[in-house]
Amino acid sequence: MNHTTSKVILFSFTDYPRLVSNLEAQGVKTSQDDLLRHGSFTFDLQGVSRAASHQIVRHRIASFSQQSQRYVKITRSYGYLKPSGIPEDLKVPVEIHGQKMELNFADVMDLTRQAEEGLVAKGIKAEDSRYLRPNAATTNIVMSMSPRQLIHFFNLRCAPDAQWEIRDLAWSMYATVSLVAPQVFGPLPAADESDYVKKRVEIVGDLVRKQAGSFEKTASGELFHLEVSPYLDLLHPVESFVRKY
Repeated sequence: MNHTTSKVILFSFTDYPRLVSNLEAQGVKTSQDDLLRHGSFTFDLQGVSRAASHQIVRHRIASFSQQSQRYVKITRSYGYLKPSGIPEDLKVPVEIHGQKMELNFADVMDLTRQAEEGLVAKGIKAEDSRYLRPNAATTNIVMSMSPRQLIHFFNLRCAPDAQWEIRDLAWSMYATVSLVAPQVFGPLPAADESDYVKKRVEIVGDLVRKQAGSFEKTASGELFHLEVSPYLDLLHPVESFVRKY
C-alpha cells in the first residue's frame, strides 16, 4: 500500500463574465447577491481519506457522487493517507494470541489490506470484506456547490481549528475558485475574525495573480496545474488543477 497525494480538480465552473454579459444583453442587471446564487462549481476530489469524505458529505446543500467501496477491486497498491502527526518510524505494541509485536502505521494499513484480500480470496463477499477497511483508506468524490454554499464551506473548513486534511483540501479549493471567479470569491468573511484566515487569503491572492497569465494561455479542455505548495504550507501533499474552458 502506498501514501496518497490528494488531488483537487475544479472540473466545471460558471463563466461569470459570459453569464453577466448574456444577462445584460437581455436587459437583466445582476447584483453581487445574484452572482452568489446563480452559479455552480464542480470539484473532482481524488485521494481523500474516508475520514475526510465523511466530513465533506455533511454539507447537505450540495450534490455528491462518491466512489463505491462495494465493488471497487481491492489491491495492495490501493492508497491510504497517513496523518503527518504520526512519525513514519513510530511503532506501537500489539498482542495477537499471546504473541507480542510492534507495528508502525504502514504495517497496520498493510495488515488490514491483507486481511480484506484474504477474506475475498476465501469467498467472502467484497461488500462484507470491506468492513475491515480503515478510515485512512482513500476514495474519490465529486462535489458540486453554489458559490454561496462554497463560501460557507470555506468559512468552516479553512478555519485554523478545522481538521487538517479537510482544511488542506478547502484551501486548495478556495485557490482554484479564486483563480476562475475572483469577482465572486474575494476575501472570506472569516478573515474578519481570524488573522490565520486573513493571512492565507492574502497568500492565495498573491499566488493566483502570479499564475493567472499562465492559466489564460492554457488550451481549452486542458488541466492547468495551480501551484499552491509550498505557499500555503499544507500538512499533506495536495495538487490543484483547473480545467480550462
